[in-house]
Amino acid sequence: MKSLTDRANEVGRNIRDCSIFTKVLLGYLLLALGLTILTGITSYLVMSHSLITTNKEELTEKALIIADIFSDDGRSDPAYARMRNIENLTEAQVIYVGRDMVARRIPRMGGHVDGEAEIPLEQSGIIDALDVELVRSILDGKASCDIREVEFMGGNVLFAGAPVYAIDHSIEGAAILYRPFIDIQNMTSDMAWLIVVSSVTAGLLSTLLALSVSRWLVRPIRVLTRSAQRMAQGHYGETVPLNQRDEIGQLSHTLDHLSVRLNAVINALRDEKIKLEQILSGIGEGIVAIDRDGEVIHYNNAALELLEMSAWLGEENAERKQQLIDMLKQAMVSGERAEMVDTNDSGRTIAAIVWPMTNGEDGCIGAVGLLRDVSESQRLEQMRRDYVANISHELRTPLTGIRGMVEPLMDGYMDTEEEKMDCYRVIYQETMRLEKLIGEMLDLSRLQAGRAQVELEPMEVAGVLEAAQRRMLNRAQEGGVQLEVFIENDPLPHVMGNEDRILQVLIILLDNALSFTPAGGSVTIFARTQGKKVYLGVKDTGAGIDPADLPYIWERFYKADKSRMRTTGTGLGLTIAKLVVECMGGQITVRSEPGRGAEFEFSLMVAEE
Repeated sequence: MKSLTDRANEVGRNIRDCSIFTKVLLGYLLLALGLTILTGITSYLVMSHSLITTNKEELTEKALIIADIFSDDGRSDPAYARMRNIENLTEAQVIYVGRDMVARRIPRMGGHVDGEAEIPLEQSGIIDALDVELVRSILDGKASCDIREVEFMGGNVLFAGAPVYAIDHSIEGAAILYRPFIDIQNMTSDMAWLIVVSSVTAGLLSTLLALSVSRWLVRPIRVLTRSAQRMAQGHYGETVPLNQRDEIGQLSHTLDHLSVRLNAVINALRDEKIKLEQILSGIGEGIVAIDRDGEVIHYNNAALELLEMSAWLGEENAERKQQLIDMLKQAMVSGERAEMVDTNDSGRTIAAIVWPMTNGEDGCIGAVGLLRDVSESQRLEQMRRDYVANISHELRTPLTGIRGMVEPLMDGYMDTEEEKMDCYRVIYQETMRLEKLIGEMLDLSRLQAGRAQVELEPMEVAGVLEAAQRRMLNRAQEGGVQLEVFIENDPLPHVMGNEDRILQVLIILLDNALSFTPAGGSVTIFARTQGKKVYLGVKDTGAGIDPADLPYIWERFYKADKSRMRTTGTGLGLTIAKLVVECMGGQITVRSEPGRGAEFEFSLMVAEE
């Protein structure tokens, strides 16, 4: 069983949970009901008291008048007929009580008495309602009025009495009037019904008024509520059409201003979010962020690519994804940066850097991770180390040869002139080799820095092809390789280029082709026209290039590991050739199969007439 306090609390909660319309309407109804009941009860009590008081005063006044009539009559024994007439005038029953406490000439209620009768007061039945003290107080000269219950008369009876004086001003009896209280009660009942009807009418009118006032008060609140709900659903910038100047109108204007400001702020935030997402999606590094609960709140396409995942919620590479999330959570707990380097399934090296996000007040609110593909940087770092090692090796080899020839000469071990000339010849060859290496390095540096000027002019390329053949013909004959020139579209149009630079590129390509072509093979210098471009190149029947080496042959000092032959080049030729062709506005490509030779080709723009 619930206690009274629990029931009261439950009722209070139910009232608090009601709508404002219900609360206002219920408040008005309770107030109207309370005021109606209070007014009805108060009116009933006041009017009932006033009615009783009025009847008492009226009956007392009539008793005094009758007593005066009896006194003026001069007889101590009033006639019955006279008393009957007086009763008809006063609308009350009259009793005359003498000094001997005997009631005389008492007409019976509801019947008719013939003649006169004398009945002692104690035997009349009146004694049950009218005590002797009241009669004696009247006989003592005091007018009195009181209500007594008389059983044989069926209820309360209103008594009023006044002393009757003799000629000598002595009190010879008492004139007592009585009236059944049922008449007053009937009047009171009629008055009560009138009050009830009036109260019900007032209650109905109050209910209608309360309903109208409640709707009038709640209507703008409902409008404001719907507007706030629309704002909560994302419909910003809407206004509330309320033309009121009261507190609700002020609230409406404030809500309108808030809606407009909120719409502007939301649009600004949406624009900033779109910008941020586009920026994060456009960068090459992967971004993954989590909130304070460890839930992923942002990631970009680069992160999916680096993690080799098609979708974040998929099951692909779940272990690597969970490892990254664990790092982010650990960064939130420790509040420190953390790094990790891992290799994915495709062989790329991925570096992950995570750090916590703080707002300065609530502490850590999440963590963000940056994923970077460091394969290229590691390869470039390895290239740098290889570059330094290659330069050291390429410089050390001729210097060692020069030193090896200079020391015997200084020590006097070379006696004959022929031996000295052999030493001088070696020193010269190594010096030329060193000069070539340094020259190529300087040329490469100028080309990469853009300081090398390549002046372009309209020119014929057939003569350049023949000049390259003449330059390398002796070396080809020494190696037993056939060197020829083939022009597909003769005559060739003029091209925009630099004769010295084109010849330099062809010499580099021919040097590589002759180095990798065995005796009995062939090397062809060719030219062809396609559209507005002229393509020049060198094709050989040598060892070819392994597909794994093709992406790296344009890098400085790169040398393919060939088991069939050894090369003596510096590894800078193809790098210089590529930069020279690009400076002339062309492109250089290579096609090769191991064991079937290689074909290098570069393009030049046709000169406009």
